[in-house]
Amino acid sequence: MSFHAYRPLDADMPHLRESCDWGTDPDSGSRIIRMTTSVGMSHNIYCEQPYGSPDGRRLIFFRALDMHTRSRQLLIADLEARDTTLIEPDVPSEEVAHVSWGEWAYYPMHDGSLRRISLMTLVKEEVLPAGAITGGIGAISSDDRYLLMTEAKGDHFICSTIDLQTGERQVLVDCPENRNPHGQLSLCKPPRLLYQLIAGDSDLQGVPVLVRELAADEPSRLPFGKPWTAESTGHMTWLADTGMVACTVTWDGEKHRHDSRHPEGNLMYAAPGDEAPTVFPAPDSWFYHISVSRCGKYFVSDDFADFQATGAIDGKPGPIRIVIGNFASGKSRALVHDCQNYGIAGCSRFEPDPYFTADNKYVIYNASPFGTIQLFAAEVPEDFRRSLD
Repeated sequence: MSFHAYRPLDADMPHLRESCDWGTDPDSGSRIIRMTTSVGMSHNIYCEQPYGSPDGRRLIFFRALDMHTRSRQLLIADLEARDTTLIEPDVPSEEVAHVSWGEWAYYPMHDGSLRRISLMTLVKEEVLPAGAITGGIGAISSDDRYLLMTEAKGDHFICSTIDLQTGERQVLVDCPENRNPHGQLSLCKPPRLLYQLIAGDSDLQGVPVLVRELAADEPSRLPFGKPWTAESTGHMTWLADTGMVACTVTWDGEKHRHDSRHPEGNLMYAAPGDEAPTVFPAPDSWFYHISVSRCGKYFVSDDFADFQATGAIDGKPGPIRIVIGNFASGKSRALVHDCQNYGIAGCSRFEPDPYFTADNKYVIYNASPFGTIQLFAAEVPEDFRRSLD
């Protein structure tokens, strides 16, 4: 028996204006907007696959009372109308499958069914019936056909795809202890899977980052981690539709410097088959969560040079900058000099996780100036963008 009262697909979705102007960054001139003001925790889901609409206007996010409750709300924020719309009052997890800047966002319900909503029209549809979703979801192919699902079976972690047209399932990754694969499907066609291995029994050392064709048997390892670089931080993303991958690697926090193999920075990018990565020159920044613009020209990342994590749930306070860089020019600059995020707490809802809207006009991020995480938008001034060319 289900105790969750599902709303019909065509039910009214209430709107609420809760945004406010937060101020202007004194260095970049960026206008900051706090998009949410609820007492609950509001967060942008993540940054590797931006959760915004194709026109740059809307973005989808989650809200929860606290970390103990199983109930989540699914909402859409409108940067133009400056309001929020309640899509679902009760969903089982903070997981959405969404093509970067795509129209449709897919999400599971408590009974294992799958729904989707258009970020352009706010129309909702049922995609799969009850019982179809048995694990977590996190990505879908650019043709809205292949849904990526992850689930634990015994001591193994399995990544598989569900063909939404035929219902066929295909196992792509099956290995022990792979706790956080960060699986992402490419924007190019045919889709390729980007993922990492965190497996104690793996023959590969460290945190290898791999790419594989959906129809292929063996993955290709990207040149991040030993022997090329310091280990991956676990944060990587497709570089638009180029087939390349951008990845951040770890730094020496005690000595406050980058690895001797790449002292010029810890953000790098490469394609399958490359013998070594290209390093983005930013010796004074410690990039952590990485996202790339729709055009592939820019990246945005939170900069942890002045915020040192001392454990899974705490860190030494310091300003976390939001930095934008231009891959072609090698220039980077802080858009937000202090995003006011004051805790890691072992969960991404306490991390900035910045990403661009589709039109590059805003950077969306999480911040906790009063202790409860909220959703923020930082406008990217035209002269700021030109300064990076």
